[in-house]
Amino acid sequence: MKHLRPTICLLLCAAMFFGLFACSTGEPAETTVSSTSGKPTVSTSPSSPDQTTTESGMQSGYVSAVPIFTTTPASQATTTAASQTTTQGVTFTPTDTEPPVTSQTTTSATTAATTPTPTTPPQTSSLVAGSVLLPVAAPSTDTRGLSDSQIFSFFDDAVFVGDSISLGWRNYVSKVRKSDSLFFGGSDGAQFLVSGSLGAGNSLWAVSGESVHPAYQGEQMQLWQSIPLTGAKKVFVMFGLNDVGLYGVEKTIENFGTLFGKIKAAVPDVQFYVLSATYVKAGGERGKLTSANLRALNLALIDFCHTNGYEFINIADPLADTDGNLKAAYCSDGYVHQTTAAYDVWTALLKGYAASKLS
Repeated sequence: MKHLRPTICLLLCAAMFFGLFACSTGEPAETTVSSTSGKPTVSTSPSSPDQTTTESGMQSGYVSAVPIFTTTPASQATTTAASQTTTQGVTFTPTDTEPPVTSQTTTSATTAATTPTPTTPPQTSSLVAGSVLLPVAAPSTDTRGLSDSQIFSFFDDAVFVGDSISLGWRNYVSKVRKSDSLFFGGSDGAQFLVSGSLGAGNSLWAVSGESVHPAYQGEQMQLWQSIPLTGAKKVFVMFGLNDVGLYGVEKTIENFGTLFGKIKAAVPDVQFYVLSATYVKAGGERGKLTSANLRALNLALIDFCHTNGYEFINIADPLADTDGNLKAAYCSDGYVHQTTAAYDVWTALLKGYAASKLS
């Protein structure tokens, strides 16, 4: 027994030694080489399989189709046109765009939340079945027996706001006023705050060397600053050509709302009259600037006006051909800009509209 005790002690010591050695050793961390920097890094599990950032922290971008106006300040968020857009709870789907894609939001590496499909389709403004006509009819050209001076008095406290299409309208009115001093109220009548490349989106930008805000009395300023100076209470707005290709329908309507809110804060008793966006001549489409997308915008504007109590004036349909594009006889450049004959139509429609409000 005495001889066994030393042997047992030796065995116990050996067991303790090998146990401590095993606990102190472990599998080393796996080292990989970064595909971006070439530097060794310790591999970890990403929080999301879709999160990929370059070494500089920048994400790769893309250049969208070129609209009439393409320069966007870094502070402005650019939203591309979507095949399906929603505003004020209403869905608008252009007929010639790609089908809508159900959006998905990844909440973890293994869990995704999918936007549910509504059980009841929302009420929408839509095109007349089998037609490209808008659901709001164009104004009648009937002047209801009123004289021109009576009709034009409606525009004495009006200002037209818009892009290069409205700039063409201003030039047309200015030319006619040389032979008819009372045309649209003459020098004391309708006024204009128009500029090429202007839109609802860039109207919200700060005045800078990049901005295209109209000038009033020689000074460029934002519309909610210049409109009060004109003394106008009726604001006729035509935007869309410089918006729909850059922002899409939904964001354009949001920009309309923001802009109108700022103007109304400056002129509380203002009345808004939204002129429909006119279309593109067949073959003149540029990227997402198409007649179909402009028609989708017009449908959204109809609902926007109905929701907010604004007037919508359809001048697009009388200028369109049977396919819903700008009629060749009314197009001056194979694109979107218009001829004198087109502005003759504007005159007849606006006179008829004013007569309907005065009688």
